[in-house]
Amino acid sequence: MTFLRMWSSTTARRCGIALLGCVAIGAAIWGVLGWALPLPVRPVADGPTIRLYAGTEEIAVLQGLSRRAQLWRPLEDFPRPVVDAVLVAEDRRFFWHGGIDFWAVLRAGATNLRQGRIRQGGSTITQQLARTLYLDGERVWGRKAREAALALLIECRYSKRRILEAYLNTIYLGHDGDVAVHGLPAAARHFLHKDLAAVRPDEAALLAAAISSPNKVLADVSGRGRTRRDAVLTAMEQRGTIDAARTREALARPLQTGPSDTRLRAPYFVEVARDEMARRLTLPPSGEVRVASSLDPTLQRVAERAIEQGLARIERGRSGAGRGRIEGALVALDPASGRIRALVGGRRYQDSPFNRATRAVRQPGSLFKPFVYLTAFESGPGAVPASLTPASLVADEPLTVRDGSGAWTPRNNDRQLRGAVTVRRALQESRNIPAVRVAQEVGPDRIADTARRLGIATPLAEVPSLALGTSEVTLLEITRAYAALANQGVRTTPTTLGADPVPADASAVAPLPAPERAVSAESAFLITHLLRGVMRDGTAKGSARWGLSEVSAGKTGSTDNLRDAWFVGYTPDLVVGVWVGLDDGSPLGFTGAQAALPIWATVMSAAVRRTAPRPFAPPPGVVMVSVNRDTGKPASFWCDRGATVEEAFRAGTEPVADCGPAALVHAGRGLLNWFAGLFR
Repeated sequence: MTFLRMWSSTTARRCGIALLGCVAIGAAIWGVLGWALPLPVRPVADGPTIRLYAGTEEIAVLQGLSRRAQLWRPLEDFPRPVVDAVLVAEDRRFFWHGGIDFWAVLRAGATNLRQGRIRQGGSTITQQLARTLYLDGERVWGRKAREAALALLIECRYSKRRILEAYLNTIYLGHDGDVAVHGLPAAARHFLHKDLAAVRPDEAALLAAAISSPNKVLADVSGRGRTRRDAVLTAMEQRGTIDAARTREALARPLQTGPSDTRLRAPYFVEVARDEMARRLTLPPSGEVRVASSLDPTLQRVAERAIEQGLARIERGRSGAGRGRIEGALVALDPASGRIRALVGGRRYQDSPFNRATRAVRQPGSLFKPFVYLTAFESGPGAVPASLTPASLVADEPLTVRDGSGAWTPRNNDRQLRGAVTVRRALQESRNIPAVRVAQEVGPDRIADTARRLGIATPLAEVPSLALGTSEVTLLEITRAYAALANQGVRTTPTTLGADPVPADASAVAPLPAPERAVSAESAFLITHLLRGVMRDGTAKGSARWGLSEVSAGKTGSTDNLRDAWFVGYTPDLVVGVWVGLDDGSPLGFTGAQAALPIWATVMSAAVRRTAPRPFAPPPGVVMVSVNRDTGKPASFWCDRGATVEEAFRAGTEPVADCGPAALVHAGRGLLNWFAGLFR
């Protein structure tokens, strides 16, 4: 018994020592982990206030250039109603629990069991802060356990006031466009359009109600937003943080919120400008700076209205043709400077901030065909095809192309074959087979190189179908490429900043790349002259309705199954590109001439009415020759002049008159036409 008592006492001492050791080690680990969980502190500066101008018109006020909006305020600067509303909505026992509110967990569990689904959460403010700062958004039990442990550590390490201050300044409160809004001060700025100090009790209740599901509440302020706001106000009255009179006044106030006013003017343009300023400008850490943009506010308003009305028109004509919301995008830029004069990335920024003008990649279809012929014109004498000109004949006959993936047989959109056609007719009518035939002679690799030199940066698949625009590009890229044609072959870099983009307080600016020659002026003019024919007699001849067929050049674009509708057209002073389609790639059911051309024409005609465009002038090295429209042969008294066109040629490649014995029929027909004309 003595031994047993000795063993028992020894064992008890050892167990006690071991237990104390475990407690000490656990406490040490707990303390170290607690000190290793830093809470955010107030930034040195929130960034400068940036006022962006279009001429004398202010179009945006930005707080810094980050896509994360956060304005840190110390706890004592928060109005009492804001703090009370958040505590009522999110954690009523915040100052009494140690990081986990077990009563709230039990209450939420009981409610969820009754409802048969998760309707309430029991997370405290400290747990939410731990989730925001240290965990991902995965909704699994393991994460909830880690969240609870971290909350206990935070409570051991920091005071309640410090925890609350960090929470109020960092909690996610939704998106304003593509800017993530964190913290109540930033939410007041973005959604209430005021400083935190001016927030009323009803507004404080709305922001507090939005914490649990911000994008849903703030997007439906008249429905879900009002219901949740009123519930918070009622709870505040019950807890005695607001009296009955103020509660009635707050409940009666109409809800007025939404994305910030600064985003309602050219919002897609402002986001592109934000990115460019972040790349090019070095701004001070605080204060206010003014930046001149390239935007033409009048043209921008016309463009926004044209997209809105144009898409509505298409939807009226598409009833029963398919489902899905039609979207559109537009870019207008100055070809000589690259300055973006108007930009619309979708029909409504508040519904979808995704910028389809700069970020959506889609097949350009027939918009790519001019680059095929441009590459052939650039080849020069002795190349294959040898000295192709706008008057050269190309076979519009059955064609099968073989490559590493098998055989491909291109077909024209109208399923018709025209035999031998001139390059002009092939491009005006947007015929597929002639374009593929020329592309096979030139080589897809050289066509891709031409497109890259014109400014298309998206990778292009060097395959036979590249000639028909099967490689995806953005609207801004393809519009920039056409701008190089309008600028006599010189490529410029698109910019959203004005001629003098350096604000007074900026310390540095990264210059844009210098304009660079992409193709010869002669080849660029040959394509431009052909594209003027598209406007007069080709797929875009409907432009005559707006009086644009004689002053512009352009090209329609449609893709397989009419998924995408494009039009890019230009004068020497302005290039405008338009895309219309559905985000999911479903068939639109309209061609480029039907869907995109009217939107383009509305914008271009407004620009032309304001300032008459300069005429297209051939550069040195280009000669104009009157040729037969169908044969490409020079027209003369003895040859058939019934169907002629003034064609542009690189000097030395113009066709030579041939009205010898082989052309007696044409000569006789020409003489008869002349003689008959005497009696008309």
